[in-house]
Amino acid sequence: MREIEVKGQTEEEALNEALNTLKAEREEVNYERISESDDNGVALRVSFKGPEETVKALIRYFLGELGFKASVRIKRDSRGLYMNIKTKRSDRLLIGKHGETLFALQYLISRIVRRDYPTLSVLIDVGGYRLRRQNYLRRKAEAVARIVVETGKEMAMDPLTEKERRIVEEVLKDIAGVTCYAIGTGHKQNVIIVPSHEGK
Repeated sequence: MREIEVKGQTEEEALNEALNTLKAEREEVNYERISESDDNGVALRVSFKGPEETVKALIRYFLGELGFKASVRIKRDSRGLYMNIKTKRSDRLLIGKHGETLFALQYLISRIVRRDYPTLSVLIDVGGYRLRRQNYLRRKAEAVARIVVETGKEMAMDPLTEKERRIVEEVLKDIAGVTCYAIGTGHKQNVIIVPSHEGK
């Protein structure tokens, strides 16, 4: 929802009603009067200034419904929006076991955002968890690959999402003598690192 129309006895009342409905801050919206009379008060058309404000308000709305108080920081680059959520003491709860709660929030927000911004990529993070996770996966893939090269025996990593598997695959491209394949079905699959002459 990027735009709504609201009425109030005064412009301030109408604008506050819109901000409450959109879960937005005043600096995140544009508004214009669409009607005005002594009897009916003031009607405003209120809209977000851009996708950053839209996504930020969506996140605030869902977090509020879940009982979380948090701040949201936005970074935009050529790949899209990176939204980092920070709570006072609830980051682990919002991330969930192995990131499951975070991934669910990511899926929900992305589906809603695509309705208005079909080409916009949005990455949701909590307390920098994704960055730490990516660094961990790179180190783990390198360590397992070294063992595979030294022993000549295949080794399995923990079940990984599709995006996490791509991180591992990128790391292994730069390591001679190993390759990998995935087994299993569903959201997460096991990645097996093998000597390249034994790869499937």
